[in-house]
Amino acid sequence: MFPRRSALYFFGKTLSYQECGNLVERFACGLAALGVRKGDRVALCLPNSPQSVIAYFGILRAGGIVVACNPTYTEHELSSQIRDAGARAVVVLDMMYEKVQHLDLAPIIVTRITDFMATIARYIYQQRSRTAPVLIPPSDRVIFFRDLLDMERPISPKDLPSVAPDDLALLQYTGGTTGVSKGAMLRHRNLTANVQQLLSWFRPAPGEETFLAALPLFHVFGMTVTQNICLSVGGTMVLVPDPRDMKVLLSLVRKKEPTVVALVPALVRKLLEHCEATDFESARFCISGGAALSYELLKQFKERTGHLLVEGYGLSEASPVTHCNIPGGLSVKRSVGLPISSTDAKLVDEQGCEVPLGEAGELWVRGPQVMQGYWNNQHETDNVVRPEGWLATGDMARMDEDGFFYIVDRKKDMILSASGFNVYPSEIERVLLLHQAVRDAAVIGVSRGEGAESIKAFVVREGDVPTAEALMEHCRRFLAPYKVPRKIEFRSELPGTIHGKTLYRVLRKEEEERGHRQRSRTA
Repeated sequence: MFPRRSALYFFGKTLSYQECGNLVERFACGLAALGVRKGDRVALCLPNSPQSVIAYFGILRAGGIVVACNPTYTEHELSSQIRDAGARAVVVLDMMYEKVQHLDLAPIIVTRITDFMATIARYIYQQRSRTAPVLIPPSDRVIFFRDLLDMERPISPKDLPSVAPDDLALLQYTGGTTGVSKGAMLRHRNLTANVQQLLSWFRPAPGEETFLAALPLFHVFGMTVTQNICLSVGGTMVLVPDPRDMKVLLSLVRKKEPTVVALVPALVRKLLEHCEATDFESARFCISGGAALSYELLKQFKERTGHLLVEGYGLSEASPVTHCNIPGGLSVKRSVGLPISSTDAKLVDEQGCEVPLGEAGELWVRGPQVMQGYWNNQHETDNVVRPEGWLATGDMARMDEDGFFYIVDRKKDMILSASGFNVYPSEIERVLLLHQAVRDAAVIGVSRGEGAESIKAFVVREGDVPTAEALMEHCRRFLAPYKVPRKIEFRSELPGTIHGKTLYRVLRKEEEERGHRQRSRTA
C-alpha cells in the first residue's frame, strides 16, 4: 500500500516499505537455505534496530516461531530461555556472541549495531564508543546478518511455506518479576487480532503517522503498540536502541516529530526531568503501559507537555492489550479503562464466582488476543487458562458503575497482615509516592511466622529527607494502622526490568537471605 513511504528510520538511515519487504524475503529465504523449517524456533535477541524488525518478520515469513529475548540478559538467563524454547537458531549482536556460542545452535546469525546506520552516523558512533569490533572466530555455525541477506540461495520466496492463522508465531516469555519465566504461545491470529482491536480503538491515520519506537521491541508492549501497529498502517518507526540515553532520545523526538509516543512510567519520569514543553507538540497519541502509572505522574506530564497520557492494561498472555482508556476522550483517574473491542472481562472470588459491583476480585479476560497456553508447561497453563476461554490474569481489580476497571494489586503480591486483613502493596506505594521527597517505592510482605506477614517498604528518596519515622507518620495520615509499614529501608535505586517494572522477587529473596543469616547467628 505504501511502497515508497519510509518504514524505518535509524541514525540517518531510512528504509522504505519496498526495501523492507525485499530484505524480509531475503532473510526468510536465507533462513530456509540454512535449514530452518516451518515450526522451528528462532531466538531473536537484539535491541531496537532495522535488523530486529527485518529478522522478526523474516522468521515469520519462513514459517518459524520467534523467541523474543532480552539482550540485557545474563548468559545464564539467556541460555535457560533458549533451551526452554528449544530454539534451533539465534540472531544476536556481535557483543553478545560469547553468551550463546556454547549453545547447540545453528546458525548463529551475528550483526553489528552499525550495520544499518548511515555512513556519517556509523563513523561518529565508532569514534564515540572507542571499542574495537568484537572478533568472532570463523565457524560453520556462524554467519553475519549482511552475508545472510546477500548469500546465493536455491530457495525463492514462492518456495517458502504457507502460514495459517492458527500457527504459532511467537513465544513471548513473561518478565519473570514474580517467578520463573514462562513462554506464552501466541498465534498469528492472536497478534493480528490485537492489532485490529487497537486500530479500531485509536484509529491512526494510514500512511501519515510517525511512531517513536523507544520501548524495546522484544517486549510484547513495544512489539504490538509500536512495531506491529505502526507497520500495519504504513507508519514510520523511529528506532531508538537505548531509551536511557536522553540526549539521543530527545534529539530524535525533536528531529522526527513523532505523532504516536508509547511510554512506560519509568520513561515518563525520566523524560519529565529532561524534556521541554514543546517537545511533543506533534504528538496525537501519548500512550502509557507496561506498569502502573501514578496519577501524579500523569498530571505532571499533562502540565509539562499538554498531553494526557492514555493508560491501558495488558499482559504477555494477551498479546498484550485487554483494556484502555478512551483516546482523545474520557480518561478516568487511576483507571486502566474499558475492555477493548471483542474483549470480555469479569472479576471473580476464590471460587470463581463473580463479585458484586465495586468489590475487588481477580480479573479474568477473554478474547481473540488470548494465548494458547504456556510452552511445554501444562501445569502452569492449567493454572491460568480456564473453561470457556477465560484467562485468569492474577491481578486484583474492581469495576465502577460505568464499566471502568481499576487494578488493585497482583493477587500473589497480596500481604496477609498480623491483624488478619488483606493488604495490597500498591495502595501503600501510592501513599508513599504522595510525599514530595519520595522518588520511588516498593512494598513487600516479610514473614513473621504462623502465616502472617509484616509490611516493609523500600524507598528511593530525594536527598537525605524524609526520615523513616517521618514517612511512617505520613502513611498514618492516609492508611489504616494495619497498613502502615513496620520498617522502611532507603535505597539509591530499586531493582527493575528494562521496561520499568520493579523486581519484587529480588527484594523478597534479599529479605529471605537476611532472615536466614539472622537465624543462623541466633542459633
